[in-house]
Amino acid sequence: MLYWLVMIRARIIKYIRFFLIITIILSQLPTIKIYAQNDLFGKIKNSEEPVIVKGDKVEYFRSEKKVEGVGNVSIKYGDMELKCDRIIVYTDTKEAICEGNVKISQPGASMEGEKINYNFSTKRGYAIKSGIKASPIYGVAEEVSQTGDEKFELKKGYVTTCDLEKPHYSIRAKEVQIFLNRKVVAKHVSFFVGNVPIFYMPLYVQPLLEKRPEVTIVPGRTSDWGYYALTAWRYYFNDKSKGHVHFDYREKKGLAEGIDYKYNSGELGKGIARFYYAHENDDLTVNKSGPSDDRWRMQYKHTIDLPEDTMCTMEFNKLSDRDFIKDYIYREYEENPSVDNYILLETAKPNYIMTLLARKRIDDFFTVVERLPEFKLEVNNQRLWNTNYYYFSEDSITNFIKRYDDDAEDRSRDESVRIDGYHKLSYAGKFFKFLYLTPFIATRQTFYTRNRWKETSQLRSIYEQGFDISAKFYRLFDISSNILDLDLHGLRHIITPNMGFLHRHQPTISTDNLHQFDAIDNIERYNGFTFSLENKLQTKRSYGEGMKAVDLATLIISTDYLFRLEKRNFMPDGNGGFGDLRFDFELRPYTWFSIDSDMILDHKDRNVNSANIDVFVDMGKKFTLGMGHRYESIESGTTSQLTAEIFYNINDDWKIKAYERYDFSSQKWEEQEYTIIKDLHCWLAELSLEIKDGDYSTWLVFRLKAFPNIPLGLFRTTYRRPHTGRE
Repeated sequence: MLYWLVMIRARIIKYIRFFLIITIILSQLPTIKIYAQNDLFGKIKNSEEPVIVKGDKVEYFRSEKKVEGVGNVSIKYGDMELKCDRIIVYTDTKEAICEGNVKISQPGASMEGEKINYNFSTKRGYAIKSGIKASPIYGVAEEVSQTGDEKFELKKGYVTTCDLEKPHYSIRAKEVQIFLNRKVVAKHVSFFVGNVPIFYMPLYVQPLLEKRPEVTIVPGRTSDWGYYALTAWRYYFNDKSKGHVHFDYREKKGLAEGIDYKYNSGELGKGIARFYYAHENDDLTVNKSGPSDDRWRMQYKHTIDLPEDTMCTMEFNKLSDRDFIKDYIYREYEENPSVDNYILLETAKPNYIMTLLARKRIDDFFTVVERLPEFKLEVNNQRLWNTNYYYFSEDSITNFIKRYDDDAEDRSRDESVRIDGYHKLSYAGKFFKFLYLTPFIATRQTFYTRNRWKETSQLRSIYEQGFDISAKFYRLFDISSNILDLDLHGLRHIITPNMGFLHRHQPTISTDNLHQFDAIDNIERYNGFTFSLENKLQTKRSYGEGMKAVDLATLIISTDYLFRLEKRNFMPDGNGGFGDLRFDFELRPYTWFSIDSDMILDHKDRNVNSANIDVFVDMGKKFTLGMGHRYESIESGTTSQLTAEIFYNINDDWKIKAYERYDFSSQKWEEQEYTIIKDLHCWLAELSLEIKDGDYSTWLVFRLKAFPNIPLGLFRTTYRRPHTGRE
């Protein structure tokens, strides 16, 4: 027995000695731990965050202060991830030499190559014959280096947005700098389509936050211009200083060039300056229609934020002739056929808005109402103390000068200083928990230094009184159904009747005796009621984590009752009557389907004065359809137009768009536009045909998917999505 106790004691001492020896050895090799077969990793504790090396085989060499990994090597370090076939990491400097299928990824970018040197501490790297992906940019170069946390440099290589091994196009340069999510800067650039050089640029800058390309070329043909090519070359100094240089050719007009400059100087404000010059009927014009004529436009806009919630805006426009914008910048003409020159100071406070405006005519061929100057103060509807009374006012003083254009028979100007004040007092009352009544009284006092007949010191007085009354009733229906995929969770029918009354006595000065500068000078007497009845149907649907009320259908019926009062008596003279009936209807049963319509009905003649209906179907990127009809009865007859537009994604490569407007009165197509879109992998090619008033126009646009937007300012075609229904 004693023998066995001695033997057990000896074995225990032997095991303890062996355990102590192993513990000492492991304490000297802290970076190597065995977790599973073929899963070794080392830790380099040279700074706050260790570099963990994983691979099929990982060895630590203490004397050389390095870790070597072979086979399926991977490292995660902060937001960076590295994968390769072989790696050596030096523990004191955190320098790594990576070889074989190397890929280093970080948010927004990845660098790939056969051999890359990388420093985990400084997050800097260097590679030979490597590539980089920084969406939407792809780059390949003889030398690639990461010189900043979000900066990469490429030498003797190219960048592109095409992800193919042999890209459809490339921008080749001696030096390229990529600033992640900001911009790409390249020097001495040659633009290649395939292997064919197209043009050279000394400097190329492509912002990554905006979707406009460096160069835009749009060829096409119209009857006014003939064949044309419109080009826009974007220049970019930085995010706050950029623009476009335009160089255009029109077969029937000649050469034209221009420049746009957009800037943002911070506290000093932001703005845009434009200049465009056309050499009409120059030597390059085909079939010259007359002598050479230089036509041009200048434009400058600037906005600056000032203290005390004040903003200053100014705009300057100068044209060579009245039709320049219509002839050369048609899209701008469609949106705003007139130009303006003004300086506006506007202070917006919670209780009031104060403006100071100076408007001046620059070109003599426009009729302009100058305001030199106009001061206006508008006090928002204010609650008076702790009562139900509210006060609103609008006061202005304006020095008007109306100048007529060169074609006017009488070019003498109209002048007057006008001091206008409008003051309104109202009471907001609620009765029986559902009835809302708002009576009000108001006065407008307007002083003119002269009227149309040169009479001075004219005071016009206008007094108003009236009320608005409304109520709201609703009923709930406990309905829960998904019939026809309507997703109904209860129904609520809301009825809101409204009635308003306004009495405005005859102004003390007739509008015939006043210069007509704006709507204030054209105020007439008014006596009438307005009636409206709104019906709304609502349900609840899931939105996020809760439920939200959704309007399924809304119908509003409204009309006026106008009458005249007996002289010196507040009683109708019996000649009153109801005005037109107005119907407004909206239907939204689904998120992808909608109907909007309105109609004005002359109940006396039982005649429809106007009617519009728009139907829109939006199935996302696959299919959209819009159809509309417009009808209007005018003195010369009726107009009836049908519009339709469709977008259909045939497959991944082909898409079509079409827009048509047909006039039933003339029984002809007023406008047609057809577009075929071809996906060229990294490009979109759009070929469009427009037929309008018997004139055929065509144009071809190539868009980079990564930068699809093009500068629209000078294009003859509108490039807008035509609206169905109302034109």
